[in-house]
Amino acid sequence: MDLGYGFFLTRFSLREDYETILKKGPWFIGEYFLSIRPWEPDFRPTMASISSIAVWIRLNELPIEYYNAEALHQIDKSIGNVLRVDMHTTSKARGRFARLCVQVNMNKPLVTAILIRKFEQLVCYKGIQKLCFGCRRMGHKREHCPYIIRHDLPQRTAEKNVEGELVE
Repeated sequence: MDLGYGFFLTRFSLREDYETILKKGPWFIGEYFLSIRPWEPDFRPTMASISSIAVWIRLNELPIEYYNAEALHQIDKSIGNVLRVDMHTTSKARGRFARLCVQVNMNKPLVTAILIRKFEQLVCYKGIQKLCFGCRRMGHKREHCPYIIRHDLPQRTAEKNVEGELVE
């Protein structure tokens, strides 16, 4: 059942299937990661808080010699758990960029670059356009978050008009 905001409700006939889905994984449909969690009473998609997500990253111009387990382990330590490696990356079929799916902790700032041996590698995130890193909810970006109190907005001051009345 589509609940909106990218959330779906699934019911299982067998308890074993339910437990397998929750404990194993990661789960993908095509290239889309499925974040699975048990049902919560009074769940509302607009109020759901997300603690971690899986996102595809690109490592543009990563030298081909780093398309290996050692470099991926360094990425794993720096960004987050590597869930999947794109087949073009594992087969070294594409040299313009390496592509990985990583689990990102929403409680930490996004890593924009990592150190691989002696050089800095920029990290490009894909598919996080409608994810707020302020409130950790889907559907909007941090700069438009309705749940964050903004302290950087200019203060409006009241002034007196010609007749001496206060005007905002």
